[in-house]
Amino acid sequence: MFGPLIAYLPTPRTRDGEVAVPVLRRYVERAVTAGAGGVAVLGSAGGFAYLEPVQRRSVVETAAEAAGGRVPVLAGIGALRTAEVHAHAAAAEQAGADALLLPTMSYLPLVDDEVVALYRDVASAARRPVWAYHNPRTTGVHLTVDVLAAVAALPGVGGLKDRGADPAELTDRCAQLLARVPEHVEVGCSGDAFGHRALAAGARSWHSGLAGLLPEPFVAVAAAASGGDVERADELARPLTRLAELGAQWGVARLAVVLGDALGLPVGPLPAPLLPPPAAVRDEAERLLAAL
Repeated sequence: MFGPLIAYLPTPRTRDGEVAVPVLRRYVERAVTAGAGGVAVLGSAGGFAYLEPVQRRSVVETAAEAAGGRVPVLAGIGALRTAEVHAHAAAAEQAGADALLLPTMSYLPLVDDEVVALYRDVASAARRPVWAYHNPRTTGVHLTVDVLAAVAALPGVGGLKDRGADPAELTDRCAQLLARVPEHVEVGCSGDAFGHRALAAGARSWHSGLAGLLPEPFVAVAAAASGGDVERADELARPLTRLAELGAQWGVARLAVVLGDALGLPVGPLPAPLLPPPAAVRDEAERLLAAL
């Protein structure tokens, strides 16, 4: 369904905190025109945890309408309780999502049996394929390859979004998953700094938050990596590395405030208590963007 690059979009907001629909449409159009293989909304870069259900539905509807069937739309459905996840899944399906992205959200970090039960419950009821989302930094839950393989075997699971601490770990996990998951399940990876390395190792898709803001250079990196030209992909990715580091440090949702302003596509105010990055980070990010 997806590949080789899925651009994760920010959620633009108006001054009163509502979804800035015209700006979101422009982000979708930029990603599609640049050649992204899919767009994702309501991920970490989109600040899904800070949105009300009606706002989430607006985001998915806007993205689906703007994409117009040209690329598939992946919609986040994360929540603390399984009942809430089911509600978000139904709303996203009705709003036009092609697939559902589910992180392991919980105040108490989930244990392995709870993780598998979550995906079993949701995937068995959903009318769209579910993508398992491994993001230990924000969820506090580290999913082993064994757990991801068990999740991938569940009916209704269409893909995995894995990550690693460095290129070596990422490519190793990717190789293990490719050897163990069913062929119909798409193995994907995240990590703006080196996620493209997994594409060269056989992953189907690279899930990137910064690609939602800067689709053209990330599409080029993904094309080179998926084509097996790792040296070229690394060369194209090098100018993006520092921005990726800032995104990892501050979170792409915060960095989007800076980059969106510089691009003329403001994402608006962050929801309290979140604050934008300090002036030094803003200055550095703007210099890096200008250099691109």
